[in-house]
Amino acid sequence: MLTFLLYYAIIAQNMNGNIYYISNPNTSSVKQYSTIFNSEYFDVFSPPISSRYGDVFWTVMDPVPLPQHIIDRFNNKPMPIVGYEMNQLFLDNTSVPITWAYNHHYAAYLYESEEDFKVLPHNIQKLDLNNPGSKNHGFHSFVKINESLNKYPSSQFFSEGNGGESRASYHGYPNGFAQIIFSPKIFRIQPMQIDTRNRNPKFINQSKFIPGILPPSVASPPNASYSGLLECPCTNRKTKQISKDYYSSNQAKCIHYISNSSECYQKLNYIKHNISFKNFSNQFEIQGCFINNTGGYFNSYKSHLGCQNTKNINQGSVSLGNVSLQIRIGNQLVYLNMSGPKDVWFGTAYNASQMADLPYSIIVLGNGTVQEWKLGDHSMGTLLSSSVRVLRNNVIGSIRSVELVRNVSNKYYDFRGNMNIPILIAEGNTPTFGYHRYRGSTKMYLYSLQGNTCLCYDGVSGSINGIPFRKKCAAEPIADLLKQNNPSCFIDTYQGGLSCCSHKSVLLNQEQIQPKHEMTYRIKFRFWFQDFQNHQNLIRLYFQTEAYSGEYDVPKAPYGTPYENTVHSITARFQIKDMVDSKYQKNHNGIKFITAAPHCHAPTCISMELYNADTGQLICGVYPKFGQGRSNVKFDELDYIRIDPCIWGMEEGLMNPDFFTWDTNLTSIKKNNNTYAHYGEMASWQCRGILI
Repeated sequence: MLTFLLYYAIIAQNMNGNIYYISNPNTSSVKQYSTIFNSEYFDVFSPPISSRYGDVFWTVMDPVPLPQHIIDRFNNKPMPIVGYEMNQLFLDNTSVPITWAYNHHYAAYLYESEEDFKVLPHNIQKLDLNNPGSKNHGFHSFVKINESLNKYPSSQFFSEGNGGESRASYHGYPNGFAQIIFSPKIFRIQPMQIDTRNRNPKFINQSKFIPGILPPSVASPPNASYSGLLECPCTNRKTKQISKDYYSSNQAKCIHYISNSSECYQKLNYIKHNISFKNFSNQFEIQGCFINNTGGYFNSYKSHLGCQNTKNINQGSVSLGNVSLQIRIGNQLVYLNMSGPKDVWFGTAYNASQMADLPYSIIVLGNGTVQEWKLGDHSMGTLLSSSVRVLRNNVIGSIRSVELVRNVSNKYYDFRGNMNIPILIAEGNTPTFGYHRYRGSTKMYLYSLQGNTCLCYDGVSGSINGIPFRKKCAAEPIADLLKQNNPSCFIDTYQGGLSCCSHKSVLLNQEQIQPKHEMTYRIKFRFWFQDFQNHQNLIRLYFQTEAYSGEYDVPKAPYGTPYENTVHSITARFQIKDMVDSKYQKNHNGIKFITAAPHCHAPTCISMELYNADTGQLICGVYPKFGQGRSNVKFDELDYIRIDPCIWGMEEGLMNPDFFTWDTNLTSIKKNNNTYAHYGEMASWQCRGILI
């Protein structure tokens, strides 16, 4: 049964006590800024969470109605939320130690109606790099909320300083600023919780951390003060499916070379069947794997020479099932040869790996008629007027072959410039175009008819337990994970983190017996609010120092490194406009920060600093405080962190907020202790500000 409590207070006390601080107080001010909330509040609880040791709970929970008093009072009115607190509580309202249930992160929501909040199907919870300022954690989209540009939004989400640091970190706003929501009625939360409570009867009720069963893949050292499970190690319960990716190029040397001749021959033979092949070492020849009219070659000598081919006539071929396609692309025309079953339709679609890409396609019907379609998302789509000319259409045995020609570029599709074309291939059950009996996707690698074409290694892709592994680690100057060759960027080197921590994962090896004892608790939020008095609404500003990975590994320092030098650092460079949803930028000149809170995990986080790169000014420097394990101090579990945000405002005790234009250049630097390795570390800036 879902329950809630309602409290009003004119002079109130913080739910979690007087434990909050900020990182940038105005030290010249006589009066200190108060982190004691002094307004009315209401409390809400999540539905119960039940877990066993090693369980991951990471999903969008059921909606919880707000107290009826709140619904009635703010019906068709704006409510300014001026802050919030959170904690995790057993059903008897006693606190759950973070050493028992680790709050990895959360996104909490208030909204008016179900029209404002849609849970996305699992198959489209994909990496989304559009409008990064609108995302709440790791660029993963679990829900879609109403983010209209109305004066008062009908939905708000709360996700700043939103992990293990959240209980002891301040989530409040200075006078006159708030997250404003119109006519709020519903609370909802998407938490990520990891059960790390040792179920050994000797330790089950001990809040001081004692390691429980751990899989061999954890990065935590023996007798660590934290559980290695909170870093989401990949265990043997997780199955990786890995495939290598390649690309062809006739204009440059490879960034990453194919490393051996057998791999080179295998891929070149896929591009051109029965190719003649030669392996050699020559300092004056193109390095690596390449193809030309005379055959395929692998040069093992590191000559650093690439393919420099100015010719524009390229060709390629692919086949899947009973359908094959050959393409020859010239300066003005493109020739296509398609073959497939004579009595049913077959077709090819271009620059697509799924119908949801809405690609241009060419369909050959069972009677030989050639059609062009703009495919729909799991529908036939739109029939296009013809842009192709049929040169040949004949049947030999059970196979129909069709040769076509069209302009290399038209309003439907441009074949120029892309040497690597994702292709969809399908065949039907009937002579007329309809549902397919077979569909597959592949990639066509084009090569030049004149001159050399290099074939290059483009990393790996794949899935973990059937969930696609999608990472887009940004290259310099945006971020430096790729330069550091961080293992989290690549599925073949991925060791732990979000991709091994999906909902209902068990972070133990298959042969390890998971204890049966179940723990049940809820997450409590206290929202502090005021009556509307011309508050300024705070918008979300967000960026990851680990762009756009959502997480990263902290590699262990080399053996013998002095402790003071065991520091790992990452850097990101971006602009203010990269932090903000683009819809806000059209009619405004920039922003002022009101709050800035980084997010990182225990026990490795040393600092996060955000600089104005144009002036060298430190905008916000945050240096987490580590728990000391004192039983008489609230939320002081050993080595678990508190993060004090930066706050700006016009009241005494605060620094005045500065104005930043959209093109202001920023630099973020994150430092971690790397005495030991760590998986799944984070370095995002979760901020709120006002539009100017």
